[in-house]
Amino acid sequence: MDVLTKTLLEITLGGSFWVLALLLLLSVASVAVMLERAWVFFRHRYREEEFLAACGPLLAQRRWAAALKLSESSLAFEPRVLAAGLREVTGGRGAVQEAMEAERLRLGLLLEKRLGFLGTLGANAPFIGLFGTVLGIIHAFKDLALAEGGGGPAVMAGIAEALVATAVGLLVAIPAVVMYNFFHRRLHIVLERSRVLSHLLLAHLEAGEAAEIQAAPRQAGGRL
Repeated sequence: MDVLTKTLLEITLGGSFWVLALLLLLSVASVAVMLERAWVFFRHRYREEEFLAACGPLLAQRRWAAALKLSESSLAFEPRVLAAGLREVTGGRGAVQEAMEAERLRLGLLLEKRLGFLGTLGANAPFIGLFGTVLGIIHAFKDLALAEGGGGPAVMAGIAEALVATAVGLLVAIPAVVMYNFFHRRLHIVLERSRVLSHLLLAHLEAGEAAEIQAAPRQAGGRL
């Protein structure tokens, strides 16, 4: 047995304890991310019907300043996109659309923050646990080789202990995957609701511009 193999064997004979410690730390970090993201989505929850009932008439009447004030006073994420467009109404439809799209992209990056950690942990925690199990089995077979007789029960106990690492890995991964999918779904809903507000503003803006274009010839004819 060469030096490198002996060195690696000495490391693996430490068993799966450090793997379990690592999984424990990752689980604590995972729970912290879940709670933080849950609080963000809850604190900035959007009451769609209530907001549309208040803001819709203001947009229809082209009361941009009042609609902007209402959007800025809301804690929800969706009105932020509408507010970005309302600040650019004097620049025309193109400026409004670009401002809202930029705000929507910024909002998506903000809401996706730390979700990558949950996704990575959910995908890799089972492999970390499996690695701990492999280390535990190596340690168990090393004990079997050193035992002169009756080592079977001790080896079985070691293997059973080693399998705990796989179970812990799955226990860490499953909630991470579930919450990752849940938060991504909430992110998608927020962005789609903000898109609804964007289209609503653009529709009223276009309708107002069309009305002004139709009124212009009549005013010109009246002066003649």
